[in-house]
Amino acid sequence: MAPPHADDPHSAGPTYPPNWIPVAEKPLHTPKRLRIVTVGAGHSGLMLAYKIRDQFKYGDFVDHVIYEKNHDIGGTWLENRYPGVACDVPAHIYTFSWEPNPDWSEFYVGGEEIFQYIKRTAAKYDLARDVIFNSKVVEAIWNQGRGKWELKIEQEGRFIWDECDIFINASGILNKWKWPSIKGINSFKGHLVHSAKWEDNYDFAGKRVGVIGNGSSAIQIVPKLQKVAGHLVNFMRTPTWISATYSSEFLPDGKNFYYTEEQKAEFRNNPKMLAEYRKKIENGFNKFFYALLNDSPAQAAVTEQYTRIMSERLGNDPELIKKFIPSWRVGCRRLSPGEGYLEALHAPNVQYTWDAIERITEKGIVTSAGEIELDAIVCATGFDVSFMPQWRMRGLNGSTLDKWRDDPEGYLGIFAPNMPNYFIVNGPNCPVGHGSLLSVMEWTIEYIIRWAKKMASEDIKAVMVKPDVVREWNAYAQEYLKRTVWTSGCRSWYKNGKIDGKVTATYPGSVIHYREVLETIRGEDFDIQYSEHRNRFGFMGNGLAALEMNEDADLAFYMYK
Repeated sequence: MAPPHADDPHSAGPTYPPNWIPVAEKPLHTPKRLRIVTVGAGHSGLMLAYKIRDQFKYGDFVDHVIYEKNHDIGGTWLENRYPGVACDVPAHIYTFSWEPNPDWSEFYVGGEEIFQYIKRTAAKYDLARDVIFNSKVVEAIWNQGRGKWELKIEQEGRFIWDECDIFINASGILNKWKWPSIKGINSFKGHLVHSAKWEDNYDFAGKRVGVIGNGSSAIQIVPKLQKVAGHLVNFMRTPTWISATYSSEFLPDGKNFYYTEEQKAEFRNNPKMLAEYRKKIENGFNKFFYALLNDSPAQAAVTEQYTRIMSERLGNDPELIKKFIPSWRVGCRRLSPGEGYLEALHAPNVQYTWDAIERITEKGIVTSAGEIELDAIVCATGFDVSFMPQWRMRGLNGSTLDKWRDDPEGYLGIFAPNMPNYFIVNGPNCPVGHGSLLSVMEWTIEYIIRWAKKMASEDIKAVMVKPDVVREWNAYAQEYLKRTVWTSGCRSWYKNGKIDGKVTATYPGSVIHYREVLETIRGEDFDIQYSEHRNRFGFMGNGLAALEMNEDADLAFYMYK
């Protein structure tokens, strides 16, 4: 029996069954409009802009805006301007997949060249069209009733408000730099600078310079400052592996090289050759995962190779080899090419020390061996790698991610617990420690966009990973990661800056494994709420497919000759 019509004068009013909904006069999977807000206009934010509008052509139902705190695009390559800044991923695979660059100058290129590549690509595809600059998200509050994130954004001293159906964190991992926790750091009267907040107006020529740290940034800074400083002191806690990262096939001696003009011309004139070259590099990068497994033949091989390279750079001096070659496994910390670093440490104007820093004074740095007076201190001491968002955030029932400060646990490196419709690019336990980072970002972004299409075409109001899924995923991840070198005894940002902590930044498997996992949306892992709470099948519409709205459509398209 059909439900009584609302206009029936003899009816006392509608008495519909509990799951009744009216038939929507639209074809199957007609997408509703979605507003997506992304934080950050670096590689991943711009990649989202390209994928949504240009590749998948979803601009007809997606409004996409990117809030960028800086005055320009580029992310880390806009912000990091210290001397020697470069990428530790080969240039030819550190590109957008749709925009290869035949004109890279070197195998590993400097930060300015990467920044200019990003700028050219963005201009070519008008990717900055989605970006609002000088806009910092300071608060994100989930409105459960409306199924939207309510955002507060700071713009040059004033505040604006926005809202979105989907909120994407593309702000990056190494984005929130921090000063080292050293007593007296604010008392220093000389020039104090962090590597991630470089100031170009200071002249280091002839100065007494202290560089704190020997991670990726310090390894690049020291050789540059050594050439101009009067005296340079590198303060280190532990040795680190200096290597050709994952590219020993192309750099057997660990040394970078320039491409000739003839090679670049050949890449320009023969796109197929360039594609094969890029594929060969990427294949080697992806295979390096086997060297990150404990006690594997590949781990033994790279240990022997990197020990040989470092020993040669140290002049095969047994005492120096003992000091500078780590006892922990290759790959426990992120590998860095570090060409020129070991050589710089043995220049006449350079001093290195393993003595612990006790405090900083007005005049310099005090270690357990005494005070070293300095004109300038460079803190190459890294970032807050807790995956905490850089804004106040309240999810379902006021939930926060405060727990992430010490123990970030998510799902697939993309989802956070109790945060509906919130997606992260390069979140906890994403493959950032092996494989090609931009490929990983692209797979992640395509996965997020598939969710957006599903939410739009199935009238989904909210999607959130289940709490038990987060627990089980992380239990599996930590058990698997025991097989890898990342759990060995080094201090690493992969372990949130700890020596023996949980591995929070790398993925439990290869990048190919990760790609395959992301090929399927596991709906069973999520709590899904529909816009029409009474019946999830409202999206089925008027019983027709969208194709059938065109009277000239081929309705036997599925038959093949």
